[in-house]
Amino acid sequence: MGKPRTPPIYTSPQDAAAAFYQAIEARDIEAMMAAWADDEDIVCVHPGGPRLVGYDAVRASWEQIFAADARLSFRLDQVVVIETVGLAMQSAVEKVTAATGEGSGTAIATNVFMRTPSGWRMVCHHASPAAASAAVEPKGPLH
Repeated sequence: MGKPRTPPIYTSPQDAAAAFYQAIEARDIEAMMAAWADDEDIVCVHPGGPRLVGYDAVRASWEQIFAADARLSFRLDQVVVIETVGLAMQSAVEKVTAATGEGSGTAIATNVFMRTPSGWRMVCHHASPAAASAAVEPKGPLH
């Protein structure tokens, strides 16, 4: 076992988002948690799962996901970003494919990033299974 990695400094929310998805694809728990703020108020909701609050709960959920055999790849579509000086929100349609080619799915994800003293970090990831029509942008008002 080597010495612990020095946490990277993400200079933009986009860098933190890229690191988050790369960590999922690599099934790398240390890289995953480096993308998150080291804070007890972080929140993660996996598709169809419960609301997880706090660093330990979020880490445990990713450890469980990475322990599964499936390697996943992601393509983000319809990305919308709102960024302020200290907070950024990314909403996207996640196209998820198993590396084996056996299975794919679509989720709607919202990621929230906060500027911290050590760079941008994720504070919230909320992904929900997409309805069959989610791949197509709505043509009119939803309400």
